[in-house]
Amino acid sequence: MDHTGEPAPLGSTSQPSPFSELINTTHSDAFALSDQERLILELYDQEQEIQLESISDDALQEQLIIAEREALEARTEYLLRNRITQNLMITDPVLKAVHGGSSTTLAERRLLPLINERDILSMVHGSLTSKVTSSSTALAATEKSNIMANEKNKELAQTLLALAEKMKTQSVEEIDNEKLRAQLQELENRMRMSRRRWRIMKSIVSGMIVGSGINWAEDEVLRDLVMDDEDEIQ
Repeated sequence: MDHTGEPAPLGSTSQPSPFSELINTTHSDAFALSDQERLILELYDQEQEIQLESISDDALQEQLIIAEREALEARTEYLLRNRITQNLMITDPVLKAVHGGSSTTLAERRLLPLINERDILSMVHGSLTSKVTSSSTALAATEKSNIMANEKNKELAQTLLALAEKMKTQSVEEIDNEKLRAQLQELENRMRMSRRRWRIMKSIVSGMIVGSGINWAEDEVLRDLVMDDEDEIQ
């Protein structure tokens, strides 16, 4: 049991913490509030809440705007002051290191090589930035040209499909362009020759399969090759 007479929780140990002596000092309750002090704080909080409730929404909004503006002005003043301070702290040693003089210290003279390296890196950075900008501009122009080319290809493809559909309903003899008609006739002749050779080769292969004694009916590929209708190849 603990000092209150109640049983101690399960798993707890009676060994004190190594920091208990530091925590439980004679002055550990120096900042403890009395009942009267707590009552005063509660009354103060209630007063603040009543004051907030008594303020109209318009007045509260106006106060918020004023507070935001004052905070923005304070932040601007703070940043400006820091920027001026930083520039003064940097500019004066840099000027002394670059121009030299009797009042220049050793630490300021040692800044000169670093300043030269900084200037070189700054020029390299500027050159690379210019190249990146030019490359970005060229890339944007190329992408734009690519998009335009893709749109043109789509238009040409649609035109080609429309012409192909139109050619399906038009025979070779109906074409007025003699050169185009001759080319189409040549293509048709080549197509007929190819179909004729295909039928001959298919007949030879089919005959060899049937005459070989192979059970071609059990094989799907051989069965399709033997039983394939030649009229489908027109």
